[in-house]
Amino acid sequence: MPMVPFPPQAKEADEAPGDVSALDPALQDSNHGLPSNSTTKSSNRKASIAKQSAHTTGIPFSRVVYAAVKSSVPSDGTAPKPSSSLSSASASGGGGSDSFFGLNTKPTVKPAPFPDFQLGQKLVELYFEHANPQMPILHRGQFMQLVERVYTADVKKRKPRELYLLNIVFAIGSGIIMDSLNVEQTVTATETTMDDADTVPNPKKRQRIAKQQYQPEHYHSAAIMHLDSFLGSTAAAEGSGGGLEELQAVLLLAGLALLRPVAPGLWYIIGVAVRLAVDLGLHSEELDAPLDDHDPTLASSESASGSLGRRQWTRDMKRRLWWCTYSFDRLVSTCVGRPFGISDQVVTTEFPSLLLDDHITPSGFTKSPTAVELPTYKLVAHHYFRLRLLQSEVLQVLQHRQAEQVRLLGANRHNEYIHTELPSPFVIRFQSFREWRVDVDRRLWEWKESAPKQEMTGVAFTPLFLELNYWQAVILLYRQSLAVPEPLAGELSPSTVGDLPSPGPAGLEPKEDEEMIFMKVAQAGQTVLKLYRQLHRLKLVNYTFLATHHLFMSGISFLYGTYILTSCFRL
Repeated sequence: MPMVPFPPQAKEADEAPGDVSALDPALQDSNHGLPSNSTTKSSNRKASIAKQSAHTTGIPFSRVVYAAVKSSVPSDGTAPKPSSSLSSASASGGGGSDSFFGLNTKPTVKPAPFPDFQLGQKLVELYFEHANPQMPILHRGQFMQLVERVYTADVKKRKPRELYLLNIVFAIGSGIIMDSLNVEQTVTATETTMDDADTVPNPKKRQRIAKQQYQPEHYHSAAIMHLDSFLGSTAAAEGSGGGLEELQAVLLLAGLALLRPVAPGLWYIIGVAVRLAVDLGLHSEELDAPLDDHDPTLASSESASGSLGRRQWTRDMKRRLWWCTYSFDRLVSTCVGRPFGISDQVVTTEFPSLLLDDHITPSGFTKSPTAVELPTYKLVAHHYFRLRLLQSEVLQVLQHRQAEQVRLLGANRHNEYIHTELPSPFVIRFQSFREWRVDVDRRLWEWKESAPKQEMTGVAFTPLFLELNYWQAVILLYRQSLAVPEPLAGELSPSTVGDLPSPGPAGLEPKEDEEMIFMKVAQAGQTVLKLYRQLHRLKLVNYTFLATHHLFMSGISFLYGTYILTSCFRL
């Protein structure tokens, strides 16, 4: 795809870039290259720019995304032909493609045909029972209306947006449960969790459904066929949801990438999502007293007109999409040990409402946000948001500590411009790293003990995953503190010691803490393995990227901790 040039920064917020002729045509006007509205007032444009200036400067990232999509979609609306030669990065799924930053790289798998209503409904149910409670990307009521509308409409009248959203949800629904190739087992697993375990589905019905089932890769292939047209459509470009639909599309792709390999790679997909969310200003939320104090049960002139109600709906959707983006970023960065896409210090957005989606409508809330009724699946989402904040703190402290150790060895010693003495904002209020670790260990335990029970959530999602996440966080917290103890180091030759570096900064832990650290890591690793075995037997976990990563890390931690404890501490 042709490169999308970035313009020079304007001197004033309401001034246009100096050399507009050098820009992509899709970036030259304020309407993303769409026909302009003659009734739009210049004052409205200035007010919009002034409001956005608190979050972004220059060309919004969403406009760059649209320009990239527009450059890759021919005027007749057909999908672009794949390039005959791909770069090594693109071929390996490591980033780069001919359009939309590699997100719409065409899969080699044959697309799945659109499923019938019964199978589609089951896959959507699996998504909303297991995936959406963790990452509430979609509003259940609105999406179920879309499902009904698509299945009742003529096949030729189905729109790219509808086909992309449905197929990507089908892909996630068929991938979150083990044995997705056999819908009989998949459906039975959910029905057993939600209903009476003795209920046996009709064998003929199960056989008919199973013949139509496809792997997640096939549904993903069917979804990607429509991604260009969806993002390049007038509705998406104009931002009927304020650019939120674009972000939803990327987040759903990330949700699938957690389960199966998806080009251009999970790290890059999350990167696009973070930048889209920041460009939309979702990370920053200003006080809105009329909206905060609004009670939908009390009549008012403004609420009657729907103004406050629509603002309530939009703000809650922005909140849930921001915290989904944040959670993806923290989850993936924690797994790969890389820095986050945005600092916690600039995030001011509140959590979304705990109200069920039934009470959150485009015309506003039907109940007071403080009147939360159980069960609600939002409890799962809120609990995960709290965990991601804790994981964010842990990883940033560990990375800061690791950088300090590198600098003690001489890094940046002769570079006066690099910030080498910045303290960690999380540890600064404690007397020492050890005191901070004790405190965050306690907060993790409190998070585990306050986990919502399944009857409080009203969905099939099992709280076993929350316990699993707790023990994984314990491994993260103590893994860097693992070091080769002196008794074992003395038995190794100097050459062997050089070939076996310590997993973390060696010699930094007090002697009285060493045994405790190995005990915690060994216990956490063992518990993670047991929980995965339990979830596997219940057919509630699939062979995903995350499962493979955590099983490997937990197994290594358990073996290492057990070996050190039995060899050096003689337990």
